Amino acid sequence: MSYHVKAVTVNQDTSHFVELMLRTLFYTNDLSDIDLEIVVLDNGSGDEHRGQLEAYLADQGIPLVQTGFDNSVAPQKHGVALTDFVLENDDCTHYLFLDSDMWFVEGDTIPTMLTELVESPPDVFGCQAQIFGFYAHRIIERRGYEFDSRWHGEVERTFEDARFTLMLANRCSPVCALIANTPVFRRVVDIIGLGRAASFGVGGGAYYDTFGLMTHVMATHGLSFIVSSKRVNHFTETTYVPERRAPKDRDCLKLLWELRAGRGMTLDLFLDSDWDK
Repeated sequence: MSYHVKAVTVNQDTSHFVELMLRTLFYTNDLSDIDLEIVVLDNGSGDEHRGQLEAYLADQGIPLVQTGFDNSVAPQKHGVALTDFVLENDDCTHYLFLDSDMWFVEGDTIPTMLTELVESPPDVFGCQAQIFGFYAHRIIERRGYEFDSRWHGEVERTFEDARFTLMLANRCSPVCALIANTPVFRRVVDIIGLGRAASFGVGGGAYYDTFGLMTHVMATHGLSFIVSSKRVNHFTETTYVPERRAPKDRDCLKLLWELRAGRGMTLDLFLDSDWDK
């Protein structure tokens, strides 16, 4: 069987990060047996690296599609943009969701994830890569980690003038996730969406980050996800926490320069940050 995978990422003033992600995707993955179609969505980016990204995308034949959103910081736009993409693109066997500030570091991550998903039982809807936090120096996102307070602690939210302590709900992470295009998934996306949500109990509740509520609604259909044997790297919160952006820009550009210069991915920096906590 041939597989047609539609990959999508959302750029919001992260043009050099997107270029890094795409260059490592092509550098580390043998895609000869996969019909991979990539689309870059854009929230009105105006960063200084956008022109270089546009030139790279044109050279690769990858479209840059405006979402209609501006580049103001609003995390909910990510889920809405991905929801719209799924609903507007049903002619594929699988969707590959990629954060703009992740990158590939191991060989054949995409073919491996596809094999792992296709060979899984029919009650598995998606496969998520292991997410390595570049500055945390460890895997920070895999099945079940969100309930571990050593990583994220608790999320405080106000609703109807009351303060709630919410636990981060488990999810199939959109940082790097391959999901089968099935009628159930598309219906959940159509009705529920892929964005963020929260549920409130007495003094507590659950917080569903992007893809979180979708993951739990899929569970009501008896469907779950798996975690791949493959790892990817993630800068984390590049768009949403601009005050911590400087070292990420520095490291991204250093890695990108290596790839643009044709030196490949030999630097140790590709695998782990040299920043000492």
